Amino acid sequence: MQILPPMATTTQELADLLKALGEFNRLSLVYELCECKAPRNAMCLCSCCSVDASVASRHLRVLAQEGVVEMEKQGRERIYSLNREEVAHKLRALADRIEGAGTELSKETEL
Repeated sequence: MQILPPMATTTQELADLLKALGEFNRLSLVYELCECKAPRNAMCLCSCCSVDASVASRHLRVLAQEGVVEMEKQGRERIYSLNREEVAHKLRALADRIEGAGTELSKETEL
């Protein structure tokens, strides 16, 4: 098991992340960014979820506020990339918590 650097993941941070990912179009944008080899603008990303660029931009703004994506301005364009490390860390923390749930209790009952 890989030991991750300490990055506090509070319950509120996790709730905010899951809320951001819990909307179909935003999750579609995240999936699209997972497939991209390079950062993309909203116009390129909007095709994955059948919304126009302005709607995609709004969803990307929410994702950026929650740290799911990073936004960089290039002239008049905003370019988005997935913040893989932070998102993976938070989701891994939740998965580890779920996998560990009840293990102490089950070990005690086996004895």
